[in-house]
Amino acid sequence: MLGLWDGMAIVIGSIIGSGIFSTPSLILDAVGSVGMSMVVWVVGAALSVCGCVAYMELGTMLPRSGGEKEYLDTAFPYPSALMPFLFCMSSIAISSPSALAADSAVTGTYFLYAATGRAAEHAEWAQRIIGVAVAMLCALLHGFFVRAAIRIQGVLTVVKVLLLLLIVLVGAAKGISGQQRGGSSSSSSSAADGVWAGTSAHPSAYVSALFKVFFAYSGYTSLNYSIDELRNPVRNLPRAALGGLLVTATLYVLSNAAYFLVLDPDTVRESSTAVAGVFFSEALGKAWGQRIVPMLIGLATLGNVMCGTFSASRVIFEAAREGYLPLGSVLGDISRFQSPLAAVAASTLLTCLFIVTPPPGEAYAFLIDIGGYPQWFFYGMSVVGLLIMRRTHAYLQRPFKAWHLANAATIGCAAFMCVVPFVKPDDAGGRAIPFWAAPLASVAFIVGSCGAWATMGWWRSSPHK
Repeated sequence: MLGLWDGMAIVIGSIIGSGIFSTPSLILDAVGSVGMSMVVWVVGAALSVCGCVAYMELGTMLPRSGGEKEYLDTAFPYPSALMPFLFCMSSIAISSPSALAADSAVTGTYFLYAATGRAAEHAEWAQRIIGVAVAMLCALLHGFFVRAAIRIQGVLTVVKVLLLLLIVLVGAAKGISGQQRGGSSSSSSSAADGVWAGTSAHPSAYVSALFKVFFAYSGYTSLNYSIDELRNPVRNLPRAALGGLLVTATLYVLSNAAYFLVLDPDTVRESSTAVAGVFFSEALGKAWGQRIVPMLIGLATLGNVMCGTFSASRVIFEAAREGYLPLGSVLGDISRFQSPLAAVAASTLLTCLFIVTPPPGEAYAFLIDIGGYPQWFFYGMSVVGLLIMRRTHAYLQRPFKAWHLANAATIGCAAFMCVVPFVKPDDAGGRAIPFWAAPLASVAFIVGSCGAWATMGWWRSSPHK
């Protein structure tokens, strides 16, 4: 059984991944200015807290593992099993493999950076090959050496936190040394004006940026999927989830400030997904900044791939046992290695497909966008379900009740994130991947899954019947 500190460690380890080491350049490029980039990170933290609060009520009201599958099934009982089926299919086929592919590709980016000592601008396929190898290594560990994999995840979680603390300390040292050198009031005023120079006024730019920010903050719901293993969940779930999110959000905002204290905005933009590597190279020199620290960042993002592989395989395993998938007896089986080996293999196969299929140039951003769209749809529907259950299941005990403002903010944000991606952005003509590709593919898959539910009858073998 997991205690409070174990639960908080799981939340922190699930949140900290490739996002904070790679997305700041993409967010700056989307919103146009350093000041607005920082605002987006703070707004993302506030909205994540709102979502976390709603999930705290859901988890303490229905204290059983399964996350959205359980909440949607209880809130939307008709048509039978439709909503949990759609969630499982979207999570298995889009959200989980796209996030794992993004993390795996960034792991490849930083391992290649450590090997060459610089950001490899024209080596995207080399990064992808390393990413495939990373995904397969994680599958091997979780398929055949489960206990060792869990121990490694714990060690890599410590590495992640220490890296963020190092970024904050290096940035603070840079800021203090800059203040000691001093400067005129006119130069300070000019710098303040420059912080907001180039700010975008297009709504789609902020949706694109928020998808990246929420990708970095995703993971605060991780305990809701394994709440059966949490000791005294009514007491510990709210403390562990909210505490872990607040600690991580603080480190994220301070880390972004550190990036901009050490690097100028143009350098951040040009660094692409290797911004943390360029940061340490500039701050610590070649030996540490170009070799050792990028290797540690690669190991940190590897830890997130390991966490994601564990979670994604369990979703496939549970969906197969519910009768939502073909070959349920295979995918829902525990191997002699005490792991759902077939589910791990299926999850890794989908991850590898997501790593190699997007066209070069915008692959990382596309993976975040296509995975974030269905995720936000089901976030919104889960909170709508929460409001419905306050009327239809008023008899259920609610040890924690989410604030009305938090529920409204989460539903409003979900609607915004689901509608605005279809609005044409200013730079639509210069993109290799059409702006509508990610949201349209997600909507098409969800609609197609409705057809699968209605016509193929996989759900009929489910205990719901």
